[in-house]
Amino acid sequence: MNILLTVHNARPILQIMQDAEEIKQQIIDVADVRFRRYGFGKTTMAEIAKDCFMSAANLYRYFENKEKIGVAIALKCMCEKEKTGKAVLQREGLTAAARLEAFFLEILHHTHDLCSNAPHLFELVTFISQEHPKVVDRHIEALRSFVAEILAEGNRTGEFDVPNIVETAGTVLYATIHFYYPPLVVMNNHSLADLEKAEKAVIALIILGLVKK
Repeated sequence: MNILLTVHNARPILQIMQDAEEIKQQIIDVADVRFRRYGFGKTTMAEIAKDCFMSAANLYRYFENKEKIGVAIALKCMCEKEKTGKAVLQREGLTAAARLEAFFLEILHHTHDLCSNAPHLFELVTFISQEHPKVVDRHIEALRSFVAEILAEGNRTGEFDVPNIVETAGTVLYATIHFYYPPLVVMNNHSLADLEKAEKAVIALIILGLVKK
């Protein structure tokens, strides 16, 4: 991937800013490939620069260190997972109970696929969780808002009886963490089929506590 490094002085400032953002995104994409293949710890800024066909000095113009790139990649991965979950919220013809199960199954599939194809990303996940907890908190808050929306839907249709939607959504996430947190998804090398079976059982128990009596 070749990245254009020069910007003509006469070009509008807005265009220059757009080009800078495009270059940053290309750097993130290139670094993502290297992190997935070699791991976050073993990757250097010099190697990322080489993959981008730019000098290390020029790379530092866009990212002050590898950690900043890692955070950007983590955010990218989390946003992709959030899009997967949000798509379920827009799916028509589902009861609230069916939507809740589908939501967590899709999140599980997305996470399992990521773990299977990019095992070295665990290192980055662990680093971000320890050094940048606010990034993870933002992601969890996004997931909780999606679950809360499903619970609110169940309340509106009379399917659920949830007095405190936000608090209950957080509890549901705690109960299902084994199915969306990457290190736990691959713990003990459970197959996807086994994880699906376990998740369906957990969601079924949760739904029993949510349904209107």
